[in-house]
Amino acid sequence: MSEIVIIAQVVPESGQSDLLRNAIEELASASREEAGNKGYDVFVSPDQTTEFLIHEIWVDAEAITNHGRMPHMARFKEIVKGKARVSVQKLAKI
Repeated sequence: MSEIVIIAQVVPESGQSDLLRNAIEELASASREEAGNKGYDVFVSPDQTTEFLIHEIWVDAEAITNHGRMPHMARFKEIVKGKARVSVQKLAKI
C-alpha cells in the first residue's frame, strides 16, 4: 500500500485554544520522531487562529496503527476529550 495522509481538524471549545495549541505542538513534535512518519505539519487559518488543521503523512497503515498506540497520542486524546471537536480524514493517493 502507498503512503497514507491524515487530515485532522481540531476546533477548541471556548477558552481552550491555548491549551489545545500546546497539546498539538507537543503531539506534533513527538509524532515527527516516530518510525513511519514522513511529515507532520500543523496549520491555523489567518482568519480563524483558534482552529487547527493537522496534516500527517505516514508510510503505511501499520505506521498509523503504531502512532495510535503511542503514549503521546494517549495524552493528546485525554487533553482533547471534552475540550474540542476533532474530525479526521484518512486518505491514500490514487
